[in-house]
Amino acid sequence: MTISAIHAELTNWSMTERSLCAIYTPSDSIELMEALSEAQTQGLSVIPHGAGHSYTDAALNTHGAVLDMTGMRRILAWNAEQGIMQVEPGVSLRDVIRVALPDGWWPPVTPSTAEATVGGCVAMNITGRNARKCGSFGEHVLSLRVLLVSGLELDITAASAADLFYAVVGSAGLLGIITAVTLQLQRISSGYVESVMRPVTTLSEVFTIFQEEQSADLLEALLNGFAGGVQLGQGIVTRTSYSDIADRASLRFPVSRIPDQLMVSLARSVGTLCRPAVKSGMRVANRAAYEWSRRWTRGKPRRRPLFESAFFPLAALAGYRAILPRGTVSLQAFVPRPHAEALFTEILRRSQALGFPPLWSVVKEHRPDPFLLSYQLDGFSLETYYQIVPQTLPMLQKMVRELMELVIAAGGRFYLAKDGLLTPALYRASMGDATVDAFLQLKRRYDPDLLLQSDLFHRVFQPL
Repeated sequence: MTISAIHAELTNWSMTERSLCAIYTPSDSIELMEALSEAQTQGLSVIPHGAGHSYTDAALNTHGAVLDMTGMRRILAWNAEQGIMQVEPGVSLRDVIRVALPDGWWPPVTPSTAEATVGGCVAMNITGRNARKCGSFGEHVLSLRVLLVSGLELDITAASAADLFYAVVGSAGLLGIITAVTLQLQRISSGYVESVMRPVTTLSEVFTIFQEEQSADLLEALLNGFAGGVQLGQGIVTRTSYSDIADRASLRFPVSRIPDQLMVSLARSVGTLCRPAVKSGMRVANRAAYEWSRRWTRGKPRRRPLFESAFFPLAALAGYRAILPRGTVSLQAFVPRPHAEALFTEILRRSQALGFPPLWSVVKEHRPDPFLLSYQLDGFSLETYYQIVPQTLPMLQKMVRELMELVIAAGGRFYLAKDGLLTPALYRASMGDATVDAFLQLKRRYDPDLLLQSDLFHRVFQPL
């Protein structure tokens, strides 16, 4: 059986990069190996592609081939007593939750969308609002099945093949192709959470609240990137806790009362209409959210469905893409604890002074993890998202790279799924030569002919 390729143009999630490539759509490991063989015959490099939620070019491969892994989406095994699930890489978090939630289990680490695939979560080693408490996605992976370019398919764990296991997680698909993931899920007793929103007027208050809320299950700060001067750092800190009250009836997968497609279509229409007023609209929205939390919620607990609390609805994601058709430039700076407040202050000040206030900014707390290309450290991250305007894009890119230099000087790191302006020099300076060289050495061992390539590989891992 021969699997054919479709030639098409892909974009990354933030729509800042495009890639003309061949797309293979295997539905199982046999077809996956056939796709690899055919790509090699055609002289094409390949890279796995999940749901396409990376902001960068991690799963793009211009003039090469992409392996669309969403066809491999079977749940292979589910142990409802222990909360252990084995899935193919194309299974989405929505699929995982649909099965696990009624039995009282939940993914311990989640991104902002339930549409992300498990394979993508492992490949980019995602984190969430509980990064300080639960670490990264890879820390909850019990085992991986990986197809090497040699055709050998291995089952690996941290105990059986530590060097490969800790390198594959977070490797952006550049060492091998994940064909199965075994996950340890988190036990929950209710489908509801309790959230408290606390308004803050300065960055200093953000860090104070983070220190006070160490018992929170999830914690993040949403900052108003337009607020300057004495109000720099104005925003909302949200702490969320899983419910301790057993509520079996609430452990059910949510069903939308309004069809998702209708809401998505409406969001696209509204987003298109709002394009001319992006900055002014975001300025008003940021301020309104702050005033609402200050005047009406006043730190009062709010009971919310867990699924709704964890993920943005599909309509919100569709609206984002409609209102920002050229996408955004994103920067996620991971900074050691002692330098975080001063550096985040400088990033916000400089962004505003140069005329690029971030549309939204998010602060999270982190802890180190054991993976080779880990971006996590003992400290905090600041995510900033900037609107792309063609006339000022070169100036924006120059500013972001200068901010990256400041992050490196503070001992900080970056995230391959979000920082699309990283260069080989910047990446090596942040990770260290020894780490990058160790990864490339493994690359030469497991992929000597460089079959696994991507636009990110060419942009970040090429020789200086």
